[in-house]
Formats: sequence, structure tokens, C-alpha cells
Amino acid sequence: MKFTKSFEISPGMSVANVKLNVYSVERSLSFYRDILGFQLIGKSSDESAFLSAIGSNNKNYLLHLSRIDKGNKVIEEGEQSIIRKAGLYHFAILLPSRRHLANIFKHLTENSNQLSFEGAADHAVSESLYLRDPDSNGVEIYRDRHPSDWKRTGQFQIEMKTHHLNLKQLLKEAEDQLDWHMPADTVIGHIHLHVSDLTKSSNFYSKVLGLHHTCSHPGANFFAADSYHHHIATNTWLGHDIANAGSTQYGLDHFSLNLKSKENFEELLSQMKRMKIEVLTDNSNNINKKSFFILDSDKIKIQIYYQ
Repeated sequence: MKFTKSFEISPGMSVANVKLNVYSVERSLSFYRDILGFQLIGKSSDESAFLSAIGSNNKNYLLHLSRIDKGNKVIEEGEQSIIRKAGLYHFAILLPSRRHLANIFKHLTENSNQLSFEGAADHAVSESLYLRDPDSNGVEIYRDRHPSDWKRTGQFQIEMKTHHLNLKQLLKEAEDQLDWHMPADTVIGHIHLHVSDLTKSSNFYSKVLGLHHTCSHPGANFFAADSYHHHIATNTWLGHDIANAGSTQYGLDHFSLNLKSKENFEELLSQMKRMKIEVLTDNSNNINKKSFFILDSDKIKIQIYYQ
């Protein structure tokens, strides 16, 4: 792969949505709709469902659940997480405020018998709760601290840590009377991926997609557009000899990046052609028509579009 031109992704870029391949749409809806409080867009079917925060529309869905047939093999709790392949470590749901994080934590504690709760952390830039869905996909729910509170160590570099999050104090800040729904302004904040090689993935996400390298931890790198702490993270915590990702497996089908700029979209498309990176199309998705798909260095599928 030849890097012939410096490309920088649009500062307004965001992780728009995530498509998950699941064993059962109804089983997944019992988690994402009934427990996490997402809103169903239109009608679901046995094959597919779109979910959003409250008050959204078809162009702003956050999750797409899609059933795939794996010979009626049921994914039991924890099983998917031990499969050694590239793909999803977790996707992260960004809430508007700490109050919302406190409220959902209270809601989750009241429904803990229906959850696989994996823990919590204070990352200095953010505060996070970690769960697993019925197919054992990692789900992070977090709120950002104000950017003025982030410790910057360079033009785009930001210090991130993993410390204990005081859950007792968080619970005290929740509202007494609570009817939880995923609030308006909730977005997909970032995506964290299992990869086989940090150097190859860094070349892809920084030099091909034009993201800034913002932070490194042992076995992990973090990348972002503009001055955010990270929109995409990669890690090799499953090892280096893992299988490539695949859209015919349970877990991540793809995630989508909204460039929000037609010019930046066309520039990136030209970059793909210059680098001879295969551009894929998918006519089955009639919600975002102006888009293309690419595969990263581990065959993880990414949709690129602008809106």
C-alpha cells in the first residue's frame, strides 16, 4: 500500500451507527429496547430491527440488528467473547450527561437479574459502564467529562487512564422517580476493535482514513477526528494469530462513519482508488444511499457516507 497524499478526515466525522449480526432479533430487542431503553424505528421483523434514541427518525438510527442463520446454534452467555477473531471488542453509547449515566445505572441495578454487567471505570476523559448483550457483544455506556478537563499531552494526544469509578456516589445522583428511555442526543461515541497487528491497523486508521493517533496503552491504540479522545480504538489483547473478521458471523457486521461533508467523502473515495483499496457497495441498505464500504487490515467492514 503506497501512501501518496496526506489525507485528514473531516473534523465533524462521527461514528453514526453499528450493525450487529444476532441469533434472534426478538432476544436482542429484549435487551436493547426493553432494558437499555432504545426506541424501535418502524416495525421489527424476525430478520431485522432498527433502533434509535427517543425522538429520532430513520436517518438517525444507532443500531441495526440483523438475524443470521448459523445452523440454529445458540450463542450462550460469554461464548462469543472467547472466539479469537478480529472484530468487536465493544461499541460505546455516549450519553449527554453524568445525570443520564447515573439514571441508567440505577435502572440497570433494578434489572440486574436480566443483565451481564462487567464493571465500570473512570478513564479521566470519561466515565463508563460495561455490559454484554445476549450474543455476548461488548457494550459500553459512558459520559464525557468536559474537554477542558482532559489532559492534553500534544496537539492531538490526550491522556486516558483506567481508574475505579465510585458507583455508590453515581447511584446517589440518580433521580428518585425514573422512567428510563435512551435520551435524545445519545450517539455512538466510539467503537473498539480486536485486531491482529497494531502497526497495520494504525497505518490503516491514521494514514488511510486520516484519523489522529491520540493515545496508546499496552496492546492498544486510540484514534479520533478533530480533537476528540477517540472515535476508534484497536487492541491485540486476543493475540496476533486471530482469524479475520467476517460478516457471516455473530457479532459486528459493520460500523458506519458519517463524514458530514460531500467534499471529504469524495476526497476519501479518491484516496481509496489511489491506494488501490477495494471499494464495496451494498444496495440492500436503502437508508443511506450515498455510501461505500471498505475493509480494514483485518477485514472489518466499515461504511463511509455523508449526511
